[in-house]
Amino acid sequence: MIELSGIDAAALGGTVRVLNGVNLAIAKGEPLAVIGASGAGKTTLLNLLALMQAPLAGRFTLDGDEPWARSRGERQRLRAGIALAPQQPPLPPRQRVAVAVLAARLPGMSLARSLRTLWSPPDAPLAQAALEQLGLPDKLWLRVDRLSGGERQRVGLARLLVSESRLWLADEPLAALDPARAGMTLTVLRREAAARGAALVCSLHQVDLALKHFPRVVALRAGRVVYDGPPDAIDEDLLEELYRSQDEAPPEIAPLPQPVPLPQAMCR
Repeated sequence: MIELSGIDAAALGGTVRVLNGVNLAIAKGEPLAVIGASGAGKTTLLNLLALMQAPLAGRFTLDGDEPWARSRGERQRLRAGIALAPQQPPLPPRQRVAVAVLAARLPGMSLARSLRTLWSPPDAPLAQAALEQLGLPDKLWLRVDRLSGGERQRVGLARLLVSESRLWLADEPLAALDPARAGMTLTVLRREAAARGAALVCSLHQVDLALKHFPRVVALRAGRVVYDGPPDAIDEDLLEELYRSQDEAPPEIAPLPQPVPLPQAMCR
């Protein structure tokens, strides 16, 4: 389905290289987790897979085709088959949850149906079912600004569940969730993606959950793939290397000069 070969890429909107020579293949319907320290390139990788940015170098193919060799309109049609849930979903605060969730289906709707969705969503039962799976059974008609951070994140994930995409990308989907809801959320995403034959790529900071819920783990360090394989082959040495600080030691700061005492006459 997707093949990256020697990919270099910058962060979205940037020019500094973040991904370095990445080789990665993702089959149709395959689930995998991406782990690595902050700044390792996880978000950039997901943005690249979502066709939100072009690589700086290397070859990227989707179903044997090269999206960035196509016209802008053709790429837009390819994006309709990809659903991305960012860590902080861009949900309009005054929008009803039902409308926010069903926005994932807009690419496949006619203009008349999409306008109707904004005012009287015909697929509200579909949104309700997705919300129930994610533990939000009574939020359908609330405004987004009435939700907590964790609830907003799950509304963003509900978009994946109602989409008709065959590639689901979730960037740090557990960042605002407690441990119990985090495990439940991954179980739902895995189950529903498998039921629809959708590939699922999740970037995660929770290494224990990545190892528990995914049969394949890709580890990034400084923009390079340092591991790609089953979770049971990941040991403490690899994790220590993976999460060792990539920052340089901060420069030494000269001590501040001691204040000069004022003459006693000026203190009166």
